[in-house]
Amino acid sequence: MDACDDNLLLIKPIGYMKTCFATKNGTPRQPTVCPSSEGKLQISKEIFTNPDHSLIGLADFSHVWILFHFHLNGSAKNVKPKVKPPRMNGSKTGVFSTRSPHRPNPIGLTLAKLESINDAVITVSGVDIVDGTPIIDIKPYIPSYDSIAARTDGSSQQDDNPPHDGATIANWVGEKSTLKVVFSLRALANVEELESGELAGKLEFCSNIKKSIAEILCEDPRSTYRRTKCGDRLYYFTVNQVHVTVWFDGSTSPTTAEVLRVQKIDQSPTTTTT
Repeated sequence: MDACDDNLLLIKPIGYMKTCFATKNGTPRQPTVCPSSEGKLQISKEIFTNPDHSLIGLADFSHVWILFHFHLNGSAKNVKPKVKPPRMNGSKTGVFSTRSPHRPNPIGLTLAKLESINDAVITVSGVDIVDGTPIIDIKPYIPSYDSIAARTDGSSQQDDNPPHDGATIANWVGEKSTLKVVFSLRALANVEELESGELAGKLEFCSNIKKSIAEILCEDPRSTYRRTKCGDRLYYFTVNQVHVTVWFDGSTSPTTAEVLRVQKIDQSPTTTTT
């Protein structure tokens, strides 16, 4: 591409997010799905000589908007005007009526809780971002401007679950997953062994492995293809420093997601999922 082309926007990341989600598999599709997960962003010195100065005053806010680049999408040539959101079970809708990462300009937006600021590093929770994601910008969440409910009733109160009533959304968006998450005795023993042994005090982004796994699975991280057409009911994902093996049983009502095994990543077999 020609850098002088007036139709191009040149954007430089302000830093790269560090999270417990090493791959796209298992990464929450939306913010706050896994409230216990944390991420860290260090503002690059390539942006500011004194990057910590750029964060002065941000601690006065409880939540922040994070704009990021979907850097794992692949070729932009494959972007289509219609997509299949997981909750529509194979039906298509226009890409601009969805949160699909596959967009003409692969930019993501997420709302996260601000946990702390230490020099040029900010720690947030409730993230839905893959480890190593380029961050484009961060902005404070301001209820009186950003919340439909707050703008309607004049409220400016900030809380952990920003209100959304007063806004209209498509019916399929409001459909909740009805998965039942259970842990096998083996998986529970795995978790206990890891938290008290090899990973004791080393879980940087989430301190409770079982809770994080359950939060991710409750929203059914599988693609529409895996839910409706794939005969393999096994599913694998990573969170923090562990590899998780899950069996989805569609013969039960609701569908059961049984966690079969939890291992340290360096002990896990290489597995490809769709």
